[in-house]
Amino acid sequence: MTTTVPAYVARTQLGSLLKQVAQRKARFIITKSGKPTAVLMGTTDLDDILEELDPEFQKSLKGAAREYRAGKVVSLRDYLRRRLAEAPGRLMLARFKCWAVTG
Repeated sequence: MTTTVPAYVARTQLGSLLKQVAQRKARFIITKSGKPTAVLMGTTDLDDILEELDPEFQKSLKGAAREYRAGKVVSLRDYLRRRLAEAPGRLMLARFKCWAVTG
């Protein structure tokens, strides 16, 4: 959700805006004299945007897409089954990792 707010409101209500950014993942376009001037968003959103612009990340995505189209993929379930077959004593560790990934 992106909301436009004038600079004066952003200045006087900064604490409230920051709370909305943190709790509701809100985004704000801050205007000055009616023109968009700045953006207020969470650091996670910024990290996501910067990651998408990173050339190395884009290269990695393209490589992964090629592998997927070529059928060189393994589901998480199959991967864990193979790992457990290789090292049966790691059952508890594998379950924890699965929870960490999905939970």
